[in-house]
Amino acid sequence: MSARLRTPPLTDPDSAAFWEGCAAGVLLGQRCGDCGAWRWPPREHCPRCHAAAPVWERLAGTGRIAGLAVVHRPLDPTIADELPLAVAHIELDGTEAAIVLTSTLGTGDAGRARVGDAVAVGFLPLPDGAALPTFTLIDNPEE
Repeated sequence: MSARLRTPPLTDPDSAAFWEGCAAGVLLGQRCGDCGAWRWPPREHCPRCHAAAPVWERLAGTGRIAGLAVVHRPLDPTIADELPLAVAHIELDGTEAAIVLTSTLGTGDAGRARVGDAVAVGFLPLPDGAALPTFTLIDNPEE
């Protein structure tokens, strides 16, 4: 996948730490500092206990495909050379399925990816120094 035409992510005070982690090659998840509940999207107050005590923790960077769409027609001509493009919902390991990211899969994974497949994160650097999380299939997760 090419970074040449990707727009940088829009950050706000709640998501800034996530995007800073991505730029550094680290996947972070937010949880409540009081009750420990994972939460996505990031926000100031916990939806479970309403505490304003968000903390960021490093995640394993692995997960499973929970949903998948493969794009075969370019909705934008600038991505025509990247088709087929797989867009997946990824349930991240270690978060009790509370953090589900929507991301793309690596080149070549679109035709063979299936719901339930194991994936690992990688980061697509953007020209402005930001980075987007992308995932690739783990061929042998038991190894």
